[in-house]
Amino acid sequence: MAKKLKEAGGGRIISIDSDPETFPDAKRKLGELSKLVEFVEADLTCMPQIKSESVDLIVSHATICAVNDRPLKAVKALFEFYRTLKKDGWLIIDDEHPLPKALKPEEEVQVKRWQTYKSIAELVEGEHYTEIYPEELELAAKLVGFKDIELKKFEGGPLSEEAMNEWREAMPEMISEIDDEGVKPAFQKATERIWKTYKEQGGIFPSYYVMPMKK
Repeated sequence: MAKKLKEAGGGRIISIDSDPETFPDAKRKLGELSKLVEFVEADLTCMPQIKSESVDLIVSHATICAVNDRPLKAVKALFEFYRTLKKDGWLIIDDEHPLPKALKPEEEVQVKRWQTYKSIAELVEGEHYTEIYPEELELAAKLVGFKDIELKKFEGGPLSEEAMNEWREAMPEMISEIDDEGVKPAFQKATERIWKTYKEQGGIFPSYYVMPMKK
């Protein structure tokens, strides 16, 4: 996006993240293009730093599920998106389609790794990413006031070893936080079993959707 902005001859990108520790790495990757980006620490459900009707385009890439860690919290984010967009401004959301169970063998690893992650998160934190069915997100967006909503669905690609390694590395620390000592071994075995299945047969990411809409 920063490259496109430079090609267009000007403009500004606002990068929102609730964790400011991500900013140095983003600036490093952007290099000279980082001067086009303003980094703001904020929760997408509450962005007082961003003026009303001041933004032309909002892109929410693989983020709405992270915002939706509590029921209806994503709706608050939609209200903030609507507030900060200019009239006729655009919001583009893309995210994974919920996959509560494997519908084909190659989806098994993805389903089980997310079920394991979410189960542990419930035990130690009580919160985790929650994917939203696109039809329900579309209804919420309409209630907020968005119009010209489109829904485009795409098949997921191969489940990368990078993503699996990241998951496998995160599991031991999360498991160590579980209070019930009898439960820990079960999750440790499940993690290794899922990893073994991945190494033997691979896997795919779930399908995803892209939803552009207009204020």
